[in-house]
Amino acid sequence: MTVNFVSARIDRAKIVDYLLGSSSVAAVGKARFFGSMGFTVARWEELAEALRQQATHSSVTTNGSKWGTKYVATGLIDAPNGRRYKIASVWIDDGTGLRLVTAHPA
Repeated sequence: MTVNFVSARIDRAKIVDYLLGSSSVAAVGKARFFGSMGFTVARWEELAEALRQQATHSSVTTNGSKWGTKYVATGLIDAPNGRRYKIASVWIDDGTGLRLVTAHPA
């Protein structure tokens, strides 16, 4: 299956407030995880691009949901600290285009 993750929408708030922020209990854990990899709020675009690349080069599963077609990409992400980590990134296409929903350790 070929999915165009390169042009997928990744909202700044999704990265800054959710994956690197502390807006909820889940966000704190994700912020700790992605922060330990060297990703920062000040350079949030690095995480957005790394997630696009991770999804592009990963195995992808798909299924329908009430919000649209859900894609889960499981594979390696290149981190600023020079290491690679296995993560799952979750994307949705609700008919208006593909967008990032979340990411977490796999």
